[in-house]
Amino acid sequence: MAHARTTITGGRKQHNRTDIMSAQSVLDSVRDSLDHVQALASSAKHAMSEYIQVQKMASMERLASGVAHDMNNCLMVAAAETKLLMNHCKHNEMMLDRLGRIQKVLDDMESLVENLHQLGPEDFPADLLPRELSLEVSRVIDAMSSSLRQDIRLHHSLNGAPLPVRLCQGDIWRILSNLLTNAQEAMPDGGDLLVGTFQRRVDSQYCRKHGNARKGAFAVVYVEDHGEGMSQEILDRIFDPLFTTKSEDQRNGKHGWGLAVVYALVNRRGGWIDVTSKIGQGTRFEVFLPLFTQEK
Repeated sequence: MAHARTTITGGRKQHNRTDIMSAQSVLDSVRDSLDHVQALASSAKHAMSEYIQVQKMASMERLASGVAHDMNNCLMVAAAETKLLMNHCKHNEMMLDRLGRIQKVLDDMESLVENLHQLGPEDFPADLLPRELSLEVSRVIDAMSSSLRQDIRLHHSLNGAPLPVRLCQGDIWRILSNLLTNAQEAMPDGGDLLVGTFQRRVDSQYCRKHGNARKGAFAVVYVEDHGEGMSQEILDRIFDPLFTTKSEDQRNGKHGWGLAVVYALVNRRGGWIDVTSKIGQGTRFEVFLPLFTQEK
């Protein structure tokens, strides 16, 4: 009897153990499902946010183009009249001084119109040609390295294989000069600043997480700092025209056009910009440009 009781008890223990393992398996399955749902929700939120940014910038580009055209016509008339008045007032120092101040305002407005032009769509440029990305990046690094602060340590890692992309002369200069300047300002205490290029095959999984991406082969140029980083609230607005985190004393004539112009330029070249940032750890900009393939 004792043996029989032992057998029965052991059977119950085995049964309980099976139930526990089955319950654990169900819990693991539920957790996996919840993680999958959470990942999908996060992916959808991120993609929708970037899609809204794309639409917002497209509307801004159309507005900028129209405003720039009208302002330019007005400036041409104002500049011509001001020059005529200055010729008539050569011997009136007080009037020349006042007209000089008007001319200064007109020059500032001309700079504003130029920024608006860069935001808007462009006609097909004659010098849009296949160019080697790493070579273009190397030239900008050589030109800018001496202008960075001494406490900024610039490192670069350029892809060895060719990365041909369709660019105009000066495109990479406009992109990198803005990104490097911003990266330097994000590191008030100095530190390492990384610049590099690489090739990436973008798949559907990446596209699901980035509303402005598309599948294919792309050349990427990145700028990574180890500075202050940015909050999500700031990240959501960094490409907006006239948005700046600088105080009035820090602006030094800058009004937040830089990243908006870079965004518009990269978009015109068929690419996009991916930004990741963590407070206290730094920020990484990745500029994706479609690889050029010779059409047969």
